[in-house]
Amino acid sequence: MTMRLFCFLVCLAATLACGSREVAGSLEDHESSEIGTTQSPGSSGDTNSSGDSTESMGVGSGSMGVGTTDSETTVQGSETTDTSTGAMENSTGEPMAACGNGVLEVFGLVPEECDDGNLDPNDGCSDTCALDRRVFVTSALYKGGEFKTLKQADARCANLADDQGWPEGLTYRAWLSDSTTNARDRFKRGRGRLILANGLILAASWSALLVGQLENPIEVTEKSETYHGGVWTGTRPDGTAVPGAEHCEDWATEMALKTGHYGNGDAKTADWTLSEAWDQPSPCIAEYALYCFQSL
Repeated sequence: MTMRLFCFLVCLAATLACGSREVAGSLEDHESSEIGTTQSPGSSGDTNSSGDSTESMGVGSGSMGVGTTDSETTVQGSETTDTSTGAMENSTGEPMAACGNGVLEVFGLVPEECDDGNLDPNDGCSDTCALDRRVFVTSALYKGGEFKTLKQADARCANLADDQGWPEGLTYRAWLSDSTTNARDRFKRGRGRLILANGLILAASWSALLVGQLENPIEVTEKSETYHGGVWTGTRPDGTAVPGAEHCEDWATEMALKTGHYGNGDAKTADWTLSEAWDQPSPCIAEYALYCFQSL
């Protein structure tokens, strides 16, 4: 009985050992088969299926990386917001001004000219933070040689503006060219509107003025009175000096035989700065007004 039980146990152990080896061998064969299928370039459906699975996991991982809460920047179009500071940047990484926050920010592609803390377009500082500039025609009349220099013509504009109590009166300059200087080059030309003394719009911007897009004539004086008559300019509609003009000897002579070019204060056409009247150019003893523009 004991011998039979011993023999039975020996046989049972041998059987179990053989079975374990068969299972292990079967698993090894299956694993080898799958590795061969994945790596074999000649396989058909299995290779693509396995490859797609791997690629899909890679994309998924990338997507998870982009969407993690650790990211401090969010990209929207060409602008980037740094969520840690709230600052705006354009596609080149430069900071962008935020109009309406009450802080004058003069950096970025479009620097602010003003910032009054709101986006009201009609309070002198537009909703794009562009500054309005005042324009007027002088109530006083001058002979062509009274100015002597462009600087002295500017001083007449500045004095008239200052007499009205306007802020920054010394920033007004005369729309006047001479033999060496174009009128347009004498001003700081910003993005904002050009406004007459009575609040009417002359032009949407300096750029609009120089291409002839006047909304009203420059016929309003610093006293908000209306002036109809000639204005010394020596200047063409694009802001350049009239070629070959005498400019009253650069506005220094009142000789009757010398001449200067003028415009009409009541015109919205090119006549505003260069009249087409029969007496153009006019003798320097004639008395005309000046255009005065704020240069900011």
